[in-house]
Amino acid sequence: MMDTPVEESLFQIIHSFHQYAAQEGDVETLSLEELKTLLMDNVPRFMESLGRKEPYFITELFRAADKDKDNQICFDEFLYVLGRLLRDYHLQYHQQLCAHHCTQHNLY
Repeated sequence: MMDTPVEESLFQIIHSFHQYAAQEGDVETLSLEELKTLLMDNVPRFMESLGRKEPYFITELFRAADKDKDNQICFDEFLYVLGRLLRDYHLQYHQQLCAHHCTQHNLY
């Protein structure tokens, strides 16, 4: 049985986490630099479209996700990062959908 698109996406997220975590230090956690690299390499247009390329955004996201304050992001803490990204992306999706609808119906 083939993986569904969602299953494939989940496996890719897990693979990316481990690929970047292995770059330095503990292979089961991301440092701030590893998180920055992961996000900029894997979601650059998304980060740019939200105006989030500023280093402080990623640093603040890292601090909020690092629940145990050990300066590392374990996979469970990484889920917080994904949740924030998905929530922002969901808002962006609705903005694009609304803009498309308004354009189609001459509401501008």
